[in-house]
Amino acid sequence: MTAKNKARSDWTVEQLDIQPYQQVLEIGYGTGRTLEEVGMKMKIGLIAGIDHSAIMYQEATRRNKRFIQQQLMQLHIGKVKDLSYPPHYFHTIYGSNVHFFWKEPQYEFLRLARLLKTGGKLVMVFQPGWANKDEDLQLAGEKIKREYQEAGLVNVEIRYKDMEPVTCISATGFKP
Repeated sequence: MTAKNKARSDWTVEQLDIQPYQQVLEIGYGTGRTLEEVGMKMKIGLIAGIDHSAIMYQEATRRNKRFIQQQLMQLHIGKVKDLSYPPHYFHTIYGSNVHFFWKEPQYEFLRLARLLKTGGKLVMVFQPGWANKDEDLQLAGEKIKREYQEAGLVNVEIRYKDMEPVTCISATGFKP
């Protein structure tokens, strides 16, 4: 993992406030490093992940074999719409650099909001590579805030953190 990806992953985990008994979902788990960090904070409960790549599934499975064997982790290949978890299941859902690949992110956020328990939170962290100036960063933050609100999330907070190669943005919203 590159230093910039590690820094983004670490910042993501900081914002999750993982408790050892929760049900947590990562969207776009990649190599599984962030899953591993979250798994180390869990005692009971579940950390689930979904990614569209079979190669990433294999890497994440190797990295997190012990959590999978302990039945603390479940990894899936596919898209958010493919998840079979019941509504109101997860305490926290998070992802990093995934939502801007979605054609209609507001609908994906709506799907994710349905999976959250009342009071549950959605955290998306991303680095908009196209942002060449502060104004672009602000616009990206405002856009995701609107999309969260359209999905019914409340108390949406946007945070910024200087990272290489571009400032990182975090959006946190809660299901009422």
